[in-house]
Amino acid sequence: MSRRSDKSRPERGPGRSGSGARRSSARGWSPGSSILDPDAADATAAGRRFTYRSAVILGAVLLVAAGLLKPIGTGLSQMQQVAALEADIESTQGEVEHLRAEREKLDDPAHIERLARERMGYVREGENAYIVVGGGEDGNASSTSQAGASSEARARPWYIELVDSLRAVGYAYEEDR
Repeated sequence: MSRRSDKSRPERGPGRSGSGARRSSARGWSPGSSILDPDAADATAAGRRFTYRSAVILGAVLLVAAGLLKPIGTGLSQMQQVAALEADIESTQGEVEHLRAEREKLDDPAHIERLARERMGYVREGENAYIVVGGGEDGNASSTSQAGASSEARARPWYIELVDSLRAVGYAYEEDR
């Protein structure tokens, strides 16, 4: 006995054998001819939802989609690179504009004289230059040298500061996990 119910099987028309073998005859179905019993065709089509043809088409669509994944990913990454390069171009153009403005300032003799006095300690003829060493308590940070500032900030020996910084990095690494 079959597991399928009788209702799921198409009814057999006259001239068909019960063995399920198909024969081409004048009364039955043959290639190129139309189906004689439309009810039998509807019952057969309803039972088959996923045909060989649909499987082949689905496979072809999946193959095309898989083939397009790599180019789409490449295109997206190239779009990101283009956006990053455009941002880099904008920042470089801003830097170029800043340097052009700086160059225009350097064409002014008064600006060059001010820079020479501030950075190089130049004085005009007849002026006396005084250099203040040790800096006073007036809070003038520009008069202290970089070496003096670093020696005042370091109250502990360097190796203790190194160990403390390594511990801090180790703790930060453990927190990131």
